[in-house]
Parts: sequence; structure tokens; C-alpha cells
Amino acid sequence: MKHFKHTLIAFLLTTILATAAYTQQASIAGRVLDEKNAPLDLATVNLLAARDSSVVKTAFPDETGNFMFTGVQQGTYLVRAVLVGYEDALSEVVEIASATAAKNFAPLVLKNTNTVLDEVAVTAPQRPLVERKPDMMVVNVENSTLAAGNTAMDILERSPGVTVDKDDNISLMGKQGVIVMIDGKQTYLSAEQLANFLRNTDGNTIKSIELITNPSSKYDASGTAGMINIVLKKNRMAGTNGTFTAGTGYGFGHKANTSLNLNHKVDRLNVFGTYSYMDNEGGNEIGIFRSIVQQDVNTDFQQYTEFNRRNRNHSYRAGVDYNTSDRNVVGVLLSGYASGNDNNNSSNTLIGRTILSPDSTLFTSSLFDGSYRSFAINANNQFTIDSNGRKLVADVDVSRFSNRNDADYNNTFYLPSGDIKGQPLLSRSNMPTIINIRVAKVDYTHPFGKGNKNKIETGMKYSNVSSDNDMRFENQVGGVWQNDVGRTNHFLYEEQVAAAYLNYSTTLGKLGIQAGLRSEYTVSDGNSITMANRIKRDYLDFFPSVFLNYNISDNHQTGLSYSKRINRPNYGNLNPFEYFLDQYTSEQGNPYLRPEYTHAFDFSYTLMQKYHLSAGYNRTNDVIAESMGQDDVTKRTWVTRDNLAKQEIWYGNLNVPVKVTKFWNTNTNLNAFYMGFDGPLGGEYLSQGQFAWQLRSNHTFTILPTLTAETSVNYQSSLVYSIYRIGSQWSIDAGLNKSFYNKKANLKFSVSDIFDTRVQDVRTQYANLNTVINQKNETRVARLTFTYSFGNMKNGARRNDGQSEEKSRINMP
Repeated sequence: MKHFKHTLIAFLLTTILATAAYTQQASIAGRVLDEKNAPLDLATVNLLAARDSSVVKTAFPDETGNFMFTGVQQGTYLVRAVLVGYEDALSEVVEIASATAAKNFAPLVLKNTNTVLDEVAVTAPQRPLVERKPDMMVVNVENSTLAAGNTAMDILERSPGVTVDKDDNISLMGKQGVIVMIDGKQTYLSAEQLANFLRNTDGNTIKSIELITNPSSKYDASGTAGMINIVLKKNRMAGTNGTFTAGTGYGFGHKANTSLNLNHKVDRLNVFGTYSYMDNEGGNEIGIFRSIVQQDVNTDFQQYTEFNRRNRNHSYRAGVDYNTSDRNVVGVLLSGYASGNDNNNSSNTLIGRTILSPDSTLFTSSLFDGSYRSFAINANNQFTIDSNGRKLVADVDVSRFSNRNDADYNNTFYLPSGDIKGQPLLSRSNMPTIINIRVAKVDYTHPFGKGNKNKIETGMKYSNVSSDNDMRFENQVGGVWQNDVGRTNHFLYEEQVAAAYLNYSTTLGKLGIQAGLRSEYTVSDGNSITMANRIKRDYLDFFPSVFLNYNISDNHQTGLSYSKRINRPNYGNLNPFEYFLDQYTSEQGNPYLRPEYTHAFDFSYTLMQKYHLSAGYNRTNDVIAESMGQDDVTKRTWVTRDNLAKQEIWYGNLNVPVKVTKFWNTNTNLNAFYMGFDGPLGGEYLSQGQFAWQLRSNHTFTILPTLTAETSVNYQSSLVYSIYRIGSQWSIDAGLNKSFYNKKANLKFSVSDIFDTRVQDVRTQYANLNTVINQKNETRVARLTFTYSFGNMKNGARRNDGQSEEKSRINMP
């Protein structure tokens, strides 16, 4: 491990030093200000040849108004700054007499030609709800009526190509194994912890969701299905400004949310912060039917469970960005949340040869009192080496997640007469979990060549994730609480990943090429202290990626890509302990799970820069698949996970935005795929597959300049996953948005799943299993949300330069 770290460090330093070891080049630097000496970072600055005023180079100021031209040849020049709403400003003649000359001149001051703008909020044109880019699909939820008042999980469930199953597992384009990031930073949480985090994240704090099906080598190789990046709102306008949001709603229970976003930017300093509070009462219902045959004797189990919960969550983000120089920005970001969850669940299970005449009934009640805490700190530095785009970015992240779940259980058997059979079984549990995450990474970008058509990207990353899960279970015997050694478990897990990557991109005429290679060395240590079972592993993998883009014409573009990816087992699934839900149902981890590897091929075609078609093939080896086992004698059923030989997915995706009339815009996304599984699983051989498709059609109606309406129609056909067959479902969402006070205030009303049609139907008939699961989640919710923006709203339209995507991912200005 140490040898590999040293190799990575040497590789990175050699690359950086080699590419940075250029001799000094001539440069011209300056600053763009308005009449009040405020920086104008939205301006465009051109370097002109003095002899004929032809444009030699173009630059864009940073947030302090500073700009720089490097690599300037000997000669005489002028510098011109332009911005809509301002008079152009032209510098004096600048002479570059040597190859190492450095010229600085007085600030260029632009005079405002429209003083009315001082009192008017200037906003950029509203982006479409779904936007297709060459390497991703972006869901712009910031101004969407359907997103107002919802949680991050609610918004994900309504995103094109995204599905969330009954166990909160997230799939993208039909594929599980998705990595979810927040502002480009991986969460490193288990599926259950991630679901809890997303359900306690206020959707009003989200700007957009990026769906990346085939990431390049620059990103972590984790996630066989790709990545979902949740981009949080950032406000970088000059002065002091903010946004206040308050909302209420009702579904299974009452809901309330409020948030405050503040930003203060002056000169080189930018301070920002967000606080949100959510109070959510809700629930869901699950029905499970199992039929067990033992020596021609049939025993049926019909279970109905009702979950009632209340979640209260406080979350915050606060940060500072400071320009230490014209080309260097340092930043610190603090974030965290504190959540309290109360669950009151009850379950009735009818047991007998026929459910119409059961032999007995098992009643189970459970009370959960949970708390979730997180704290994270990020320190970052971005050094812009020159105006050609060379930059060095470093990030260090330290975070801690902790949760505690206290539960009380009451299991009572009743005879058909209604009398209690035996003594009620009273038990309780305490399940504290602590996760510590430490991540450090550095990325270097180096454009070069004529017109900067070539680019090298390289970097290194190290992550360390440790988890401590200490579950304690007790039963009441004779009025005394006694430890249940069969259900008490202490599991420790640590995983270290050291990575390095190199990307090269260039253009050859109409052909764009990007090739990269990423290496990741993984060391894991899973230790079940209770069961005295410890498994250590280490392995080195290489992940190549290739992207080809051909620009046939302005109206026709094509792309072809390949990448290899990995999905490591969730540390919770590696815990060999068996968790009993009741005496007939349990879940067990598998310490021998291996990583799954995916080879992903994708073809894309874009017509008229708005209609997008993609098709591809994914093959996953050693796929981590959920399976079930059943003991016909004891009538006990358990859920576990095993490695299945292979999974194959053929898919096609079509995204069609249409402007039907001046007031009616639509965006329809169709995702069709074939998913097949093949290999031994659970002592039997599984070979099944099915064609499936998903449709999401969003419609926006501009009724008045200050009144818009949105509707969304969603359909998912039946599909198979592992041993399960999942039924079809559909829903319709709708909402209204009314703006006031020059669009500084908005009132939004929405209803999700208007007809309450989203019901999950899951069936399995595999080996000796015959199970049917019906789950109804809280999908129909009415919400009313008010938003008000205040403060200095000048220059609200922000230019997106070629680095905007990278900046959003690294949380830098």
C-alpha cells in the first residue's frame, strides 16, 4: 500500500512539474469595473491587434473583475471590454517588446447605459426542466413547480430514467449500482443511510440534478450504472442577497418546511450559508403473501404492515470563498444535519393452510426512536495558472455520520378464538452506527496547442471510510431484560482507495477525442467481532475510457463511448450477522461478496442541437444480486445477496423537447431496455430477462407572464430484476406557479400522483419460493410553497463559461 501511494505521488508530481515547467510567457493583465468601482465579472475582454483591431485573444474576468492574457507575442495591442447595458471601454496602446514582458494597466471602467436596471431584477432566461448535454442529462429543478416543497428523494423519483424500488435502491436507465454525489462529492453512505439523507434534504435547496450514465476517467470508477450529482443552489451576486422559502403540505400526514439562503459578496470575499428545517409526517403500507409447501402440506402467510413515521430535520451549509490573488481562490465549507425520527409500526400475519381459515395470527408492534447526525468540513483551493485554462484544484474533506435507532418490539400470537397463544415476546434493540470519511484529492488541467484544442487532465485521490456498527438486542424474560446473543452483533469495516488518472482530449477537424485511464487500489477490512469473522482484501484495478464525438454539421452530432466501472459491496451487506425482523423473517449479510465490474458502451446522436437519441450495451460480471432463501420445515424466510455470473442490458433513450405553441412547451423522455440475468444463485440456476420501458412527459404552460402551470405524466412498464418480477405503475403530477413583485416572490401549489396510482407489485417464483409483495408508499401529496428573493439583484444573469460544469462539481466559484 505504501509503495503504491509513493508511486501515485511520484506520478502526479512528475506530471505537474513537467507540464508546468514552461518558461515565462509575455502577459497583459487588467481589471474591469463599473462606475462605482464594482467588479464586472460578466464582461467579455478582447485583446486586439493595434494595426487593424482584429481579435487576437479573448478572456473573461474572474469574480474580482481581474483578467489576464498569457502567451502574448511581441507587438502592439489594445484591450477592449464589452458588456450588454454598458458602453465599451478601450485601453491605451500596450507594447510587448520581449517574450517575458508583463504589462498591467489602469482598470477599464464601463459606464452604465441603462440606469433603470439598478431597480430591476435581471434574470437569465429560464432553462428547460430537462436539458441534454453531450455527457449528461440535467434536470433543472430550481424553478420547477413540481419540485417545490419536495425532498431530494421525491425529486429523484421523478427524474428521467431514475427509479427507486421498495427498498430505496436507486436505478438509472434500469441499472442499479448508482453513485449519488452532492456537489460532486460522493456520500459514501449505505443504501439505507443514503435514503434517509435524501428524504431529509429539502428540495428547495437543490439547483439541478445531473444524470451521468458514462463518466470519464476523471471521476471515481465506482458505480456500474453511472452517477447522479445533486447540485445545490449557490448565489454569487455582488452585495447581500438571499432567498426565503416556507411551505406546507399533506399526504398521509402533515408536512412543513422552511429554508433561508444568504449570500454576501464584496470585493474578494464571498460568504454564503443555508439553513433548512423539515417536519414530515408520513407512512406506507406493505402486504406480503408467502406460500410454503412441505410434504404436500401447504402453509400460507399473509402479512399486512402499516408504517407511521414523523421525521424532523435541521440542515445547514456555510462557507467562505476568498480570492487571495487575482488567480487564486481558497474556500472552506461546513455542512451537516440533525434529524429525529419517530416510527410507530404495526403488523398482522395470518398463518394457516388457508388464509380464509388461519390457525393463528402473529401481531407485531414496534416503536422506533432514531436520531441521525452528520458534520462535514471541506477545504479547497483553486489556482488559475493562466488565462488559457491551466489550473490546479485541491480538496480535503473530513466528515462524520452517526445514527442511533432505539426500538421496542411486542410479538404476540393469537388463536382463531382471539385468545393469546403462549406469552407475548417483548424485546428491544439499540443500533448505534458511526461512519468516518476522509478524502483528499488534487486535479490539474492543462490546455495547450493552437486554440487550446488539446487538453491534459490528471489527478490523484485518496479516501478512507470506516464504519462501526454495534447492534445490541435484548429480550424480556420473567420481567428481566437479558441479552440475546443470537441477535447482538458488533461489526467494524474499513475501506481505503488510492486512485490516479490521466485524461487526454483533442480535436481533429470535426472529430473530438478523449481517452483516459484510471487506476484504483483498494484495501478493505471487515471484522465481525461477535462472530469472530474477519476478512481482509486488497486489489488493484485499471479503468480505461474512450469518448469520440463527431460534428457532422451544426444540426447533426454523434458520439461513441466506452468505459469500465466497478461497484464495491456495501459494507452493510458484508456484515455476516443475521437480522431477525420476526421469528419467520430475517436478513443476512455475505462477507464473501466480490466487487462487480461493468463494461459500458454508448452511442449518441443529437439532431438540431435539441433532439437526443442514445443507445448502448452494458455487461456486468459478478453482479451483486439480492436473493431469498426459505426453510420449508421451520417456515423461515431470509434475504441475502450473492454474486451472480452476469447481467446484460441493452438500452435506448430518446429525449424530445417540443415547443407546441407560444405558451406550451413539452419535454418527453422515453427509456427502453432489455435486462437479463444469468448464473447460479441461491443453490439454483437463474436465467431470466424482459424488455421494459419508462416514459416521462413534462408539460409547461405559460398562462400569463406571471402564471405558469406544469404537468408530468410518468409510466413504468413491468420488468425483472434478479429473482423478482416488478409490476407496472403510472402517475400524473401537476402544479401552478404565480409570481409577484417583479418575480421576486413566488407562490407554488402542486399535487403529486393525483390519482394515487403508484403501487409497487413485486413477485417471485424461484426454487421453493412463492412470494407476492404489494407496497403503497406515500406518493399523493399536496404542497403549497412560498419563495421570496431579496437584496441586491443586479447582474442576476451569470455567464456560464467553459469551466462552469467543473466548478459546480468542486464547489468553487
